[in-house]
Amino acid sequence: LTDRDRDNLRAFSLRLKTNMSRADFTELRTAFAHKLALDSEYLVEKRLGVLSDIVPTKIDCCVNSCMAFTGPHVHEEQCLYCGESRFDKDHPRQCRRHFSYLPLSSQLQGLFHDPSTVRKLRYRYQYISERDTISDVFDASIYRDLCQHRVVVDGVAQPYHYFSGKNDIAFALATDGYLLFGRQRK
Repeated sequence: LTDRDRDNLRAFSLRLKTNMSRADFTELRTAFAHKLALDSEYLVEKRLGVLSDIVPTKIDCCVNSCMAFTGPHVHEEQCLYCGESRFDKDHPRQCRRHFSYLPLSSQLQGLFHDPSTVRKLRYRYQYISERDTISDVFDASIYRDLCQHRVVVDGVAQPYHYFSGKNDIAFALATDGYLLFGRQRK
């Protein structure tokens, strides 16, 4: 990485961690232009995609975060929940808001590029469970039961068990009460 890459990525990270608006990020770039040459958010995102080999997919969404204009709603021009227009009134084909979707598979593959993270990910594979003792999530009955069963794909049993490989990843997903942009609906 060049020094300029590092500066850009640090500034972009700050923007994401602090929920800084795009306008504030642009203002920051302008305010410190005499000391620091920061690229636009667009250029930083493009460079980050090149460096990480992960390119986000931008998906149009309601300005109030009610819905995404994708799948069966890809041609909708108004939010089905709040009635807000999808597009900017001054720029008829420009969506008022979008979010960046990063494919899970790309994110998981990226974890294996850092040796320290690989060691942490292999904890599950190296963990030794003690009988009749629950001291870790990997001692839970559902996980242990899955480890005894072969993976079935399209009705065909595979020659391996769940979580039998050293690079297999077990993860859980909880969505109760989660809002995509951390905002309440009207």
